[in-house]
Amino acid sequence: MTTAAMEPDLSRIRWKLTGRYVLISGFVLLVFGVAVFLEVSRARSALLREQVQQLASAAASQMPLILHEVEEYSHLPDQQLQLESGHVALLESRASTLDNKKIVLFNKDRQILSQFGELPTDLKALQALNRPNERQSVAVPNGVGYWRPVYLRESTAANRQLEGYVFSALSTATSDRELVRLRNGLVVGGAVGALAAAVLSQWMVGSSLKPIRDQLQRLMRFSSDASHELRHPLTAIRAVIGAARERGQLDRAEPELSQKLNRIDQAAAEMTRLVDDLLLLTRLDRAAPDQQHWQRFDLCDLAEDLAALYQDRAASQHLQLRCVLQRPAMVHGHPDQLQRLVSNLLVNAMQFTPAGGAVTLQVQCQGQQVSVAIEDDGPGIPAQQRELVFERFWQADASRSGSNSGLGLSIARSITQVHGGLIEAQSARSGGCRMVALLPAAS
Repeated sequence: MTTAAMEPDLSRIRWKLTGRYVLISGFVLLVFGVAVFLEVSRARSALLREQVQQLASAAASQMPLILHEVEEYSHLPDQQLQLESGHVALLESRASTLDNKKIVLFNKDRQILSQFGELPTDLKALQALNRPNERQSVAVPNGVGYWRPVYLRESTAANRQLEGYVFSALSTATSDRELVRLRNGLVVGGAVGALAAAVLSQWMVGSSLKPIRDQLQRLMRFSSDASHELRHPLTAIRAVIGAARERGQLDRAEPELSQKLNRIDQAAAEMTRLVDDLLLLTRLDRAAPDQQHWQRFDLCDLAEDLAALYQDRAASQHLQLRCVLQRPAMVHGHPDQLQRLVSNLLVNAMQFTPAGGAVTLQVQCQGQQVSVAIEDDGPGIPAQQRELVFERFWQADASRSGSNSGLGLSIARSITQVHGGLIEAQSARSGGCRMVALLPAAS
């Protein structure tokens, strides 16, 4: 993998933005699909209600004729047979259209005069219907029903004469199947739309981030080139001052001049360290992990050597440097880089620990990971700043500010990431800061 260390950050941003675009697009498609489905369902229900009312009106227009036939047939012999055949003849021309319908005509005593259609209907429930003299919708299994009273056309609104009742019903099976097909179509269309939105979002976000990626690459090239160019004049300045010091020229010079040259030498040394840190960060950022010089070794040995190296410095600062090691803690990595990782964390902890405090270096193996923890008795880091401390040139508040360049923890994070680990700042039990780096354990 040859991408820069900043590249994964852009990749995460790219996927995050793509995910948000897909969520927004999916939500819009969902709202659109639900709105379409509800509107079609509402229009379908309104159409069915209108059709069943029209069917009831058509049947009500036949009520006078049926009542007239009933009155005539009541005086004939074998009247039941005659009545049944007569009623069928009334709607014989419509028989082919009544498979999914139901029409029932009642007299004013709600006795069935005639019925047509094959749609199952609970006639006893209709005969016991509440408020029969009002037009109303009636619930029908797998259908929609409508009940209406029928009055003489010559009667007035104030003195209406009831002739009977009409019930009509329509099956919703066909429209239900159409709604199911519409729903499935919307689901498939929404899924295809979301997939298309994901592809287009990836392309759009990638195109939008390309200028930023190019700018970051130019910035890293500038940092590398500037660092290389700065090393030469800094090296020349320090070489001139070093040669003058070796020849004793500084001792023979005026005190004021000698003091200024010493300050220049110290400033050049600080700038040299800063340039070296920038060069190291640039190499860690731009290059893939070069495992040619990696070794398998016990990190406890490295930590023990560093603790012995920094004992004098800790004593000069009146600090207690403790080392807690649990062997073995085998890792596979670059020894120099891991040494820089641990030393940066140690220097950071010693810098912010007041005199009389303690710094603890702990190395132990935790399952598939090796933990390197450095705990100090300093002022600690607020929770909202624990991620920021690893940013380049970032300085904490006055309680944890110093003369450092602000690159030590950035280098520690880059080294940890190059080795496939992670690093985080935690709160120590003493109230100070606890830096924990987790590295993959060597198999």
